Amino acid sequence: MSADPTGGYRRIPVTPRARVIVDNDYAGDPDGLLALAHHFLMDAAPVRAVTCTSIAMEGMPYPEGSPARDSANELIRRLGVTGAVAVSDDVQVGFDELDGPTDGARVILEESRRDDPLPLVIAAGGPLTNVASALREDPSLADRAEVVWIGGGAYPGGAWEYNLMLDAAAAQFVFNESRIPISQVPQHVYRQCLLSIGELELGLHAVGEFGAWLYSCFDDPPEFARIGAIWPMGDSPPVLISAGATESSAARVVDTPWISADGMYAQHPSPRPLTLFDTIDTRLLFGDFFARLALRFAGGRS
Repeated sequence: MSADPTGGYRRIPVTPRARVIVDNDYAGDPDGLLALAHHFLMDAAPVRAVTCTSIAMEGMPYPEGSPARDSANELIRRLGVTGAVAVSDDVQVGFDELDGPTDGARVILEESRRDDPLPLVIAAGGPLTNVASALREDPSLADRAEVVWIGGGAYPGGAWEYNLMLDAAAAQFVFNESRIPISQVPQHVYRQCLLSIGELELGLHAVGEFGAWLYSCFDDPPEFARIGAIWPMGDSPPVLISAGATESSAARVVDTPWISADGMYAQHPSPRPLTLFDTIDTRLLFGDFFARLALRFAGGRS
């Protein structure tokens, strides 16, 4: 490599391939924050907005207000993100309980209507409430965006799965009633995405204040969580799919299924193609994340 006049190194030019809205619960499992940081560090898919959920299973209440929005804003501040990024208020009730579009739906629709040559990807790591709300408000969103979703059981039959069952009605609307293109990473595939506690500790402690803060989001898990030698990082695949490369992962095109209220799959009466991931290249995914952190915070580049 040759040095530039400022004393750094010229970077390999990267052509943006998409713009991204990241939708998740940033007040729950901290793997969503790690994935959000990775999204912001990617050159190939600029993050245009962050939409937030904090829907909880019965018996797992969240604080009042918008705890996911607050966590996302804290990450954005600490990461030193430049430029305006819209961050929505949390949605805390399911799709069937909404009396109008969510704030996240408003953000999604506003970005989708923006004059921008880059295709729009909604990277959803939790329940599909905001996406369903946006599609109900404006079905033509299906012509202006695609969804990458972490959720649902294995094919062909489906199963109970956390992200789906947090708001089954929202998943049913997106799959059964809309026309939006979907790439799906079902449960047994996103469970391939694991980091050992050693990898997590070493990789985050090596990158200064931001890494220390992100690590602190992992070091006090809730009482119900029992952490062994690994931490699941199931929210990270959309980074690879929207902003990285999928050639080294395995995917196939199937018919979009009809989702029932219990999370099971049936034949859709009017199916459209769905990209279904069977494997995720975890070496590329997490190798890229820790490399980008080091380049940003450990002296590789400013």
